Formats: sequence, C-alpha cells, structure tokens
Amino acid sequence: MTATQGNISRQHGADPWLDPFLDAMRAAGGTVLELGCGIGEDAAELTTRGFRVFAFDVIRRPISKAVENAPAACFFVADLQSPLPVRSAAIDSVIASLSMHYFPWQATRGIVDEVRRVLRPGGVFVFRVNATDDVHFGALQGEELEPNYYHVPPDGRNNRPYKRFFDEASLRALLTPGWRIVHLAHRTISRYDTPKQVWECRAYPNPIGGGGL
Repeated sequence: MTATQGNISRQHGADPWLDPFLDAMRAAGGTVLELGCGIGEDAAELTTRGFRVFAFDVIRRPISKAVENAPAACFFVADLQSPLPVRSAAIDSVIASLSMHYFPWQATRGIVDEVRRVLRPGGVFVFRVNATDDVHFGALQGEELEPNYYHVPPDGRNNRPYKRFFDEASLRALLTPGWRIVHLAHRTISRYDTPKQVWECRAYPNPIGGGGL
C-alpha cells in the first residue's frame, strides 16, 4: 500500500468493497470506468492493481484531489444524467460506489442503459447503492417524490437534497431486461462513522435483444 492509499484509508476507513469482484473484473479485461469517483479512493486502489482506470465526477473540486490520490488514472468531469462521453463497447468493467442513488427513476434507468452501451461484450458492472433501511443516511425521511425517492434536506450528513433507496425488487426491476445478475446482496458497511446499509451488485449485460434476469 502506498502512503497516499494509507492516507485515504485513515480518512475514510478501510473500505475494500471491490476485493470480492477483482477476479471477475480481471477476467473481463483491464479497463475500468468509474461513475462518480469523488476523491479517487477506488481509482487509486485499482490502478495499483494494474487496471487502466477512467473516472469522473460531476464536480471539478474533488477531481483535483483524485488526481493527487490516483495519478495513474485518467479523470474528467461529466454528468451521470447526460450521455457518457465514452465510445460504445469500449470498457471492460464499470464500477459505481454510492453514486447512482440521487436521481428520479427514469434518469436512473438511463444511467444503466448508458453503462450497458459502453461495456464490451463480456464486460461487468459492479455497483452499490443505498438500501431502504439506510435510516442513518436519509431513508424514510423528507418528502417522498417517487417510491423510495426522497427530498432529504441537507443536515451535515445528508449532503445531497435528493436520494433514492433500493430494495431487492427495485434493483431487479432496474436491471430488467438487459442484464444478468450474478451477485446481489444486502450489506452493512463501515465507511462512515455510522453504519450504512447498502445493496451491492455484479451484473453482465445481455446481448442486445437478449432475455431478462
């Protein structure tokens, strides 16, 4: 582990969430696209393990820190709600750590469709999102705008005004019919001072026109 990685771990707590998925990612190939990279913790880890990482966030400020933390990665600014500035079938793995649960349902479906577009045949999508029992981070709080999608006033912990929370059924609906789910599990993680409830998933795109789950 590099000094930079050690600093990241001390700041945010050990969070090796990708470890169980690394073999599948290596089998898919060496390129990784990260959706919503923040300050680059995952990008730093993946580049030290030999992956070629492309990562983006919607805000420029954290990207400047990400460049310091993961100098071997390629970072850019992009909005998840817009088409990804990536060629179709160009990426082996796409990862998203706690970055896809801020949007209305149709926008979230659009993100997943874009991920499918940029993945090569045999590519893998690994992500985690808020769970519906994540009460320490906004679940069941504020005004419900859609099922499990809330306007959550920022309070120092909830720093985004809109948050979606997923259960198993809604995740399966999100990935129907274009994906084959091979791993879907509820987890309690210790990334923050308070335990956080998430769902994590690994899925592969079906061929265009292929079947469902």
